[in-house]
Amino acid sequence: MNVSALSAASLHQKSPDSGILGFVDILDHVPGEGWKIAGWVRSLAAPASRFSVAVLCHGDEVARVTADGFRQDLVLPGQADGHHAFSVLIPDHLVKNATISAFNVVALPDRLPLPLADHLVSAVAINLRASVDIVGRDRVAGWLLNEKARDARLSVAVLVDNMLRYRTIANKSRPDLRDIGLGDGRYGFDIMLDPPLSADTDHTVSVICSETGEHLPGSPIHFPANRRFNETFRQHVKQTLSGIASGRQREAALEFLASQADMLRGQQGRDDSRETATLLHRSARRLGDAAGDVTPFRILFIDDRVPDPSRDAGSGALLSHMRAARDLGHEISFMASAVAPSPSAVRELEKLGFDCWHPPAYPTIETLLKSQHNSFDAIYFHRLSNASRYLELARLYMPGARLIASVADLAWLRLERQAVAENRPELRTLAGQEKVRDHMATWGSHAVITHSPVEADLLGAAVPSASIHVVPWHLPLKQEPLPFDRRQGVAFVAHYGHAPNLDAVKWLVEEIFPIIHSRHPEIELLLVGSAMPDAIVRMDETPGVRVLGHVADLDALLRSVRLTIAPLRFGAGIKSKVLESWAAGIPCVATPLAVEGMSLPTELRTSVASSANDLAECAIRLYQHQEEAEALSVAGREYIRVRHSEERVRNALERGLGLPRRPSCAQK
Repeated sequence: MNVSALSAASLHQKSPDSGILGFVDILDHVPGEGWKIAGWVRSLAAPASRFSVAVLCHGDEVARVTADGFRQDLVLPGQADGHHAFSVLIPDHLVKNATISAFNVVALPDRLPLPLADHLVSAVAINLRASVDIVGRDRVAGWLLNEKARDARLSVAVLVDNMLRYRTIANKSRPDLRDIGLGDGRYGFDIMLDPPLSADTDHTVSVICSETGEHLPGSPIHFPANRRFNETFRQHVKQTLSGIASGRQREAALEFLASQADMLRGQQGRDDSRETATLLHRSARRLGDAAGDVTPFRILFIDDRVPDPSRDAGSGALLSHMRAARDLGHEISFMASAVAPSPSAVRELEKLGFDCWHPPAYPTIETLLKSQHNSFDAIYFHRLSNASRYLELARLYMPGARLIASVADLAWLRLERQAVAENRPELRTLAGQEKVRDHMATWGSHAVITHSPVEADLLGAAVPSASIHVVPWHLPLKQEPLPFDRRQGVAFVAHYGHAPNLDAVKWLVEEIFPIIHSRHPEIELLLVGSAMPDAIVRMDETPGVRVLGHVADLDALLRSVRLTIAPLRFGAGIKSKVLESWAAGIPCVATPLAVEGMSLPTELRTSVASSANDLAECAIRLYQHQEEAEALSVAGREYIRVRHSEERVRNALERGLGLPRRPSCAQK
């Protein structure tokens, strides 16, 4: 078919995607009654099926009818039974001052416009004004109107390689057209090419007014096949760049390379965000299409580095929330804001079903947000420091996304307590600065997630308008511990790069454990964890103290000790190591601060003490009395089973995210 010779009638062929054929044969005003509209529509693939059609006036639906009436001229022996006709009368009061050009008829459910018969096309005087604003391998957008009848809506057809692929009514709102005086501005169209055009072959895209057969300005558009990036091309570029001799030429080369890098990142961002599918799905949601309901919402999680539960407690909480969001039916991706991930770390996240964005495609958070503009439905900032840094960028590049700040712990609260414990006034100033930043991040987020009810109350009092949600993280129950008489030792497990843990271990070794050792020299203290400074390593010389450092299999070690101890004097947030001890069925002797934010049953409160002497006494009692220790073991595991279950985390996170759950996941 010669595209340049296409007429309105030649566009009446079936769409290869829809397999629908039909016309509007009658569009006539009956004085005193209204507008009579009649025609027919049928499916080539399923001739016995019946379609509903909607009549639009100025783009608004005014009637709907089933095309099942009989017309003898529609009978095709062996192909069609003739029951494909429709006829409807639209009362004048529904379409005041309408003209023939104001009407469009679409076949449902795909809303494929039915063309006018040739005698009706000739009755509509059209002075076409149009523009194609966006054209690419995955999208065509623009506008068109009839200057002689601005209240009317024209339709547009898109042909790919001379084959009709899409046809739609140009009635989307375009405020920019309205603002320059072009009627009500509802002349836009936005067509997603799904699937996108292949980059490996040449393509020609024609954008045509269905009523006149005219090409819109710039049509047809030719897309040549892309050249492949290969070693020959790489060497050519290297040689060209190495031959640049002057500063001005180098500046021009850098400007060119930077623009090409931006272009490639833009392409990568569109591919990674599946821009075409995203726009189609959002359009379906707006139209109430059921298909839109099962579209995954895209959530971006941001933290300083790739989560590693063996490194810090916050990583375990973050991974738990990522898994819970995935189980709610959302599409999850992650990017590190400070430390680029290793290839192995990327693979580990991908094994869990998460996308991990990283250099060189996305060297910074801003690059990712800019390249995948407005493609995320929510952004989850782990730690308020990340929320403080990136909230404004997120608002700029993701104006439709929910912005969620997750509090690993309140840094200002930890610093404030440290200032008191260590008598360091300079930390009070730093705590005050952190508090302002945290409160601003809370105020600027759509929702705030915290693990601790205590911190939720503090934030709520400071920012009453904030939407704050307490969301635990999931902890699986570990293997049952070894029998009591086969276990020995008291373990202190921590990440020693964290100031509260350094203070706790010094207090433990210098004041608490000497009381235990003096009365029961057979009890050994095990210091376990990563990032140990020399001062902690040298504690191995203290009688009864054994420094183990990082342990590859922490679960196995927990099964073999009689109890753990957490003598924290300052800090903030929920303490992961206490929870992990209970999950393993191991009692934990702790200070009130170490269990802050936990609503403990009576049994577990018996292992909480404040002074060095009381902590030592409690540890000795649990170390010697099997019955009490085993009762605490049962209570600890029950606490974890109930309060840190997957279901509890999933339900709490769902409220915090504020995104609907996919129907397929509603019964999980």
